[in-house]
Amino acid sequence: MNTRLLEGPGRALESLHARFMVDLVLGIDNPRQHALAPQQQQFRERLMNEIVAQTQLRPWSAAGLFSDNPAMRLGLAEKLASQFDPGHLALTRMSDYLLILQAKSHASVELRQQYGLVGEQFSLRAGHKQRALTQRGLMVQSGLHSDEVFTRWHAGQYDGWSLAGRCYVALEELRWGAFGDTWRLANPEVRALLKDSLRTMTAQYLAEGIGAAKETRHSYHQWLASPASVGLMDHKEMLAWMGSNCDAVRQPVCWSVTQTWQPVALGMPRLCSATRLVDAMIEELFVDES
Repeated sequence: MNTRLLEGPGRALESLHARFMVDLVLGIDNPRQHALAPQQQQFRERLMNEIVAQTQLRPWSAAGLFSDNPAMRLGLAEKLASQFDPGHLALTRMSDYLLILQAKSHASVELRQQYGLVGEQFSLRAGHKQRALTQRGLMVQSGLHSDEVFTRWHAGQYDGWSLAGRCYVALEELRWGAFGDTWRLANPEVRALLKDSLRTMTAQYLAEGIGAAKETRHSYHQWLASPASVGLMDHKEMLAWMGSNCDAVRQPVCWSVTQTWQPVALGMPRLCSATRLVDAMIEELFVDES
């Protein structure tokens, strides 16, 4: 089977499977509530097929997982969670949503019981992960994770995306991993230190990418221009899928960076420096994590 997404743009993303599991679970009750554009829907189905093949869950592929069958979507999410480490953020989001479904869904008694069972399992795993992270030291784990992400950025593993796209990818990798866990679990003082460090490092890398000082302003076209590369559309579609939950009003910069097939949002600055872009993306992505 063609696995270009996982061997191409998906290869560098540690958060990919966690994001995919959350996507499955949040679509259980009403998979059409947050309908994707046709090209994004096709991309998501490609990604699903590749993940199914990668994990040797082929029977699920033939069954049509993106149908409206809640039990099948829940089953795949549970199976994937047994093979991959979803991370604290993904486990918490899936658990919270499943427990809400257990209480409010109009599904059968058996299915609601399953929602509760799997939701409790995810909640327990999130608790274990939180305790393990605390024992190992949150700041130590966040530092190690940050170093890994920035090393991959510096090594060119995000070069298939635009300059601003690389920044978005790095921030999302951090948000879904140990750095994001620390951000959510730490006290306000530690969170402020993390934010300052993140702003400084990210703005520095972004400015180096365009070859200018961090405060030098450039046209948004320069930040959003995709590099000419093999598999360009795969990279653009991957970025659009990653940012599909962004809102053009509440998250205008992240929306403009990821949904490049759409006109830029009104809130996207037409002239902006690396520092301004980084500040905006951090505020838009991490605002609900505090």
